[in-house]
Amino acid sequence: MFEEDIFEELLRMRRRIERLMRSFGSLARFEEMGSFPVDVSETENEVIVRADLPGFSKDEVSVNATENSLTIEARHKEKREERGEKYYTVERRVGSFRRVISLPVEVQPEKARARMKDGVLEVILPKKENKKGKEIKVE
Repeated sequence: MFEEDIFEELLRMRRRIERLMRSFGSLARFEEMGSFPVDVSETENEVIVRADLPGFSKDEVSVNATENSLTIEARHKEKREERGEKYYTVERRVGSFRRVISLPVEVQPEKARARMKDGVLEVILPKKENKKGKEIKVE
């Protein structure tokens, strides 16, 4: 009896959450709030991270790299001029968006480069040079 009550309550909670998600438009849209999509790729010598940041200027974006991770932050401030306009829908993002990306290999953050073009941020991180280990003879 007790287990059935727990499962019924869980089902009710799930339905409430689904209704909440639908009120945001879709689950995917809800998951995107506060974030932005990124691609991480690797060449022989570099790790390349591309982030879609449409509507942001390079002055609104900050990038911080360590040997193992990359942090991208983008901040919009609301700049709405009232010129007698009536707003029926306001969907443009305002606020801060942050993403921390774990890198697949260690990089040299001091040699990283970043550029932004057409709303796409590209960060190029040179890989850390692999130091060959010393073979140890077993006696």
